[in-house]
Amino acid sequence: MSSATTTTMKAVHYEKPFEVSVREVPRPTIEHPDDAIIKVTTAAICGSDLHMYQGRTAAQGGLIFGHENMGIIEELGDGVTLLKKGDRVVLPFNVADGRCRNCEQGKTAFCTGVNPGFAGGAYGYVAMGPYKGGQAQYLRVPYADFN
Repeated sequence: MSSATTTTMKAVHYEKPFEVSVREVPRPTIEHPDDAIIKVTTAAICGSDLHMYQGRTAAQGGLIFGHENMGIIEELGDGVTLLKKGDRVVLPFNVADGRCRNCEQGKTAFCTGVNPGFAGGAYGYVAMGPYKGGQAQYLRVPYADFN
């Protein structure tokens, strides 16, 4: 079965403080024309992942960790123009739209367009938006031409 037809994947799943598991979860899909899906080849464990793991945040069970990711483009939304299938990519930890005032001023960690009510978004981190993390087989990359 090709990866494009697989509907699930393995991912590091936060259960509760000091407890994570590897679970079968839904494989990401293109949700917006600016999205890309990558096959993750490398994901680092960051010190801030440990904050969640150790219960020092408001993280709830079900979070997929991982905001330091590298991979290969598998799928592209129709609006993505700067990338092509098969490209190897390294992602920033933060998610940004590249369009808001903060992004235009180079303050992409404080993007106001990706996490309503909060300046900033990130893959797989508590309160940083709806973005799943990359300690998984696949990852959806929003605003792929920018991120």
